[in-house]
Amino acid sequence: MTSLRVSACIVGGGPAGLMLGLLLAKRGADVLVLEGHEDFEREFRGEVLQPSTAHLLDELGLLEYVLAQPHSILEAAKVRLNGKEVGEFRFKKIAPKYPYAIWMPQPVFLNAMLRKAQPFPSFQCWMGAKVTRLIVESGKVVGVHGMRHGNDEFEVRADVVVGADGRYSTVAKLAGFQAEYEHHDFDVIWFTIEQPPGWSSTFYVSFGDVRGLMLPKYPWRQDGVAAVAERVRRFDPIFAGFAAGLKDFTPFFPLEGVIRFVRDWARDGLLLIGDAAHPMSPAGAIGVNVAIATAAVAAQELYPRLGRGPIAHGELRAVQRLREGDVRTLHRLQLGVQRVLLGRGPLAKWLFPKVLPLFLSSPLLQLVQRRIFFGAPLPPLDPAFSFREPAGAA
Repeated sequence: MTSLRVSACIVGGGPAGLMLGLLLAKRGADVLVLEGHEDFEREFRGEVLQPSTAHLLDELGLLEYVLAQPHSILEAAKVRLNGKEVGEFRFKKIAPKYPYAIWMPQPVFLNAMLRKAQPFPSFQCWMGAKVTRLIVESGKVVGVHGMRHGNDEFEVRADVVVGADGRYSTVAKLAGFQAEYEHHDFDVIWFTIEQPPGWSSTFYVSFGDVRGLMLPKYPWRQDGVAAVAERVRRFDPIFAGFAAGLKDFTPFFPLEGVIRFVRDWARDGLLLIGDAAHPMSPAGAIGVNVAIATAAVAAQELYPRLGRGPIAHGELRAVQRLREGDVRTLHRLQLGVQRVLLGRGPLAKWLFPKVLPLFLSSPLLQLVQRRIFFGAPLPPLDPAFSFREPAGAA
């Protein structure tokens, strides 16, 4: 069995986990990231970095590095209703300094973060490493036990174990964390098509008889391929060719539209961040951005407390105190959007196409957009976490 002692053991090599690992390693902390998959080449949904994340990356001196990776810049979003464009908004109006979102496949982003972290001698990332139990002594979490590549047993001890393993967090289940609230009102069926000729690289949000990519929560496969193909066709005429060619469910990837808030993100020696603590729904494409912000705050709070044994629950709670206001506000906004999009009944269906164009031209739209896409200000970050060279450096 492999045994190891580190300052921070991060379970989950997603955006939050790798960002936290990178920032702690930058300060010289011994960090081990445990990622359950053997590589990052799998289907992801969180692929849009909003202006809030561009701002954070700039603060950390990482924006130029990230923009050097394969990506597309999205400067505007267009809204379609029953197959016709009825309005648009531009990021320049809500975030003049960062007037764009970055579309970047998540495997590209994760590999970039990993490459940035690997040169630090205090950083390690084990792929194919799955946690099976927590090591608890005197009521405090002091490490994890698991298997690597299915047959290599390991034990890792640390000052803090961080659960960054997503909305289906194994760490949260093992520790018995409880949700304060949870909403699961819809599921998203994710699929991709080739970019239609003449369409610019931007957001397109489509409404009609089928609202966006949101389908009422039900066992959608039971209706058969033909029924699902018809719903896709009704969603927007641009998908007619895709729908006509459907033969099975292979192109579809279901994602539960769950909003959850864990009541207490910490135990002695254990902290949850990202989707493990506060999964967002797909509404607004903000989940990965909120998770990265929490990771940055966690790095700043954890670093000065490393090296003294299991970090106490009260100290780890500082991360939640700094982040929960923003998370709760965004959850409320997402729930509001969902109520509109999932409005049922003849009155809701009659009102929606009449109210939507008015909302798109209303000043209220920019206020909501700025709150969702630019986020609440984060606490000032210690310049020691920044990768930007000091002025005058060679």
